[in-house]
Amino acid sequence: MNSRQGLFEAALVAPPPAPAPGFRDITFHEQRARTLLNKIPGARPGGMAWTLNPYRGCTHACTYCFARDGHTRLGFDTGEGFNTQVVVKTNAAEVLRRELRGGKTGDDWVMVGTSTDCYQRAEGHYRLMPGILRTLADHRVNFTTTTKSALLRRDLGLFAEAARVANVLVMTSLGSLDERVWRAFEPGAAPPRARLATIAALRAAGVPAGVLVAPVIPHAGDRPAALDALVDACAEAGAVTVYPDIMRISPGARDWFLNQSAVHLPPHLHQRLAASYADSRAMPASYVREVTAHLHARAAHHGLPRWEDCIRGVGRRTSDSENPRLRNR
Repeated sequence: MNSRQGLFEAALVAPPPAPAPGFRDITFHEQRARTLLNKIPGARPGGMAWTLNPYRGCTHACTYCFARDGHTRLGFDTGEGFNTQVVVKTNAAEVLRRELRGGKTGDDWVMVGTSTDCYQRAEGHYRLMPGILRTLADHRVNFTTTTKSALLRRDLGLFAEAARVANVLVMTSLGSLDERVWRAFEPGAAPPRARLATIAALRAAGVPAGVLVAPVIPHAGDRPAALDALVDACAEAGAVTVYPDIMRISPGARDWFLNQSAVHLPPHLHQRLAASYADSRAMPASYVREVTAHLHARAAHHGLPRWEDCIRGVGRRTSDSENPRLRNR
């Protein structure tokens, strides 16, 4: 994360607003952002080149979340503070419209919600995404977003409108169908079956939708039969691609992750996770290759392309003659 992001973009509005109904233990820090789009260093032209994050902190409370590291830069702790101290960029759509007015992103893709889920519970109260989606569609910007929330279905019509004028790919993050895994590691996110229903709803609305098979949690969600069942369910829901990602634990998340696993997991599982991530943030390369290859093979069985090929295919399907973004220039 560069120094222009987060609270370095603008001062917090004080005092924080009163919690909305149903948010008794969560504090919202409302912020008037000066910038919203962040360029990814070294991004290739026409690729995934920009990020956009209307929220920081996340009520999904996923114990492994890499974004916990960045919460210290905002003055909050990476444990319960990440789950309950949520920064809200209340003027997100206004700033985005100003930044896009001059064609800032060109034909590059914008990744919406790379730090924390833009459809976390706070979005139900602040409703930032409709304005963001309308702005992206108005400027015919290529974009992708990833979510674990069923709230995204509220905006199906807006995603469909955007997909008619630009390249759009919505990814649902789902690492296991096992509800025990969901409750232990992602307590505030939507249940697995609700995420599959979101994929199906997006596809029925004509919006390309895939699955970030993430994270695959070693020892808890990595049995071959379970992985096969997960890919099968994604294909049945209409996913256009799957992207495997094996769990990594960032330094800022490690202590919280292991503390929560000790509290909520069977002792033998906690001990295996603690041993696996004691001296490294990732599993051995051989393990990552094996699990990734297994998931790719199962996806290929269903005719699903890899994520990179899917992105290229989306661009090819929208040719110069068919793309309103190019035809109207």
